Amino acid sequence: MARRPGNLPVDLSSFVGRAEEVAEGLRHLSEARFMTVTGPAGVGKTRTALRLASRLRGRFGGGVWRAELSETGDPAAALAEALELPGSSSAREIASALGDRRPLIVLDTCEHLPGEVAELVETLLGGAPRVVVVATSRMPLGVPGERVLELAPLPLSAAVRLFEDRAMAVDPGFGLTPAVAPLVAEICGRVDGLPLAIELAATLVRSLSVKDLLEGLRHRFTLLTGVSRSALPRHRDLRAAVQWSRELCDDEQRGLWSLLSALPGAFTMADAEAGCGTEFPLERVAPVLAGLVERSIVLREPEGRYRMLEAYRELGFERSSCRWRPAVQQPLRTDGRLPAPRQTGRAARPVGGTLSARELQVAELITEGLSNPEIAARLDIAKRTVDAHVRNILAKGGLASRTQVAAWVAESDYQSSE
Repeated sequence: MARRPGNLPVDLSSFVGRAEEVAEGLRHLSEARFMTVTGPAGVGKTRTALRLASRLRGRFGGGVWRAELSETGDPAAALAEALELPGSSSAREIASALGDRRPLIVLDTCEHLPGEVAELVETLLGGAPRVVVVATSRMPLGVPGERVLELAPLPLSAAVRLFEDRAMAVDPGFGLTPAVAPLVAEICGRVDGLPLAIELAATLVRSLSVKDLLEGLRHRFTLLTGVSRSALPRHRDLRAAVQWSRELCDDEQRGLWSLLSALPGAFTMADAEAGCGTEFPLERVAPVLAGLVERSIVLREPEGRYRMLEAYRELGFERSSCRWRPAVQQPLRTDGRLPAPRQTGRAARPVGGTLSARELQVAELITEGLSNPEIAARLDIAKRTVDAHVRNILAKGGLASRTQVAAWVAESDYQSSE
């Protein structure tokens, strides 16, 4: 089969974690034509969006296209260039050129142009009825019909596995020994489970012991700088990633950010108001805090509490004359277990090659949340045939539920032959 058009970059490293989020994103895109992937700096929005796009490649005859917007002020022009439409410079012209084609478009890094990107998306969705758009942004774009996929920091098991994977890439002898695993878990906790910070830290194991790396995190902004020349500037340096968020705030938001940085841990609205003292108008705390939450600078916790990740706290605290105090350590979400050491040469479970092309199609549709009758209707086959395919998928993979099937589809590396 001829390769569909598109310009997705080749993923040169493994995709770790985010199985539930990818499955949720696939479900959103089965029901809506526009979705925004949101979350704080370094949480993995781009990687997750591109993973989703790769999973869906087989369903878009018009190709899967990515436009990186961080260095442009004209998203329509950047998209036209990415789509190889040199004669189209406006959103309306792009929509007209696309016509009834069915492409999937990834608009990557939209937070500095929310109004312009929202206008572009609305024009595309209205003028090209088969276009589907995924955006990445540190805040939702407010387009009618928008679905939001919010990424949180990684839970402990995924964070440790990511560290192990990236550390083994630079030092094949690295392993999660009983002595090393707790130190790696503490490193992941110190950087709040942020994938960017974990990856930057893991590359240092070729020159630092894990114990020295943990000690060095007292100076995280100095330590966590990248070496990849291919990465965008904000992905090479933890400080740059967080500073990008600060630059997008107004003076009022930056002021409250700095004041909240002095709070040592999770806080309530009352704590925020008390912490501002006479330096910030009391009536402005709630609306400005809401804006910081919207921009993924402050995370909203259960039971009406809020939290700022340590990298955000430290950058905000730099504006203060007070001495920096790390927050009370916030444990990462966990099931109470660390991953077992990786076994070299162990086969993934299940292996994509053991499933037929039709079984792969059925597995992907399970990920979208479709029932067996709905899958039968989508593929125009009998329900009893779908039932048999589902039984085969579970048996071949040693899986116990449809949820486990969805997790495998999200994490595996096969490409749909659809």
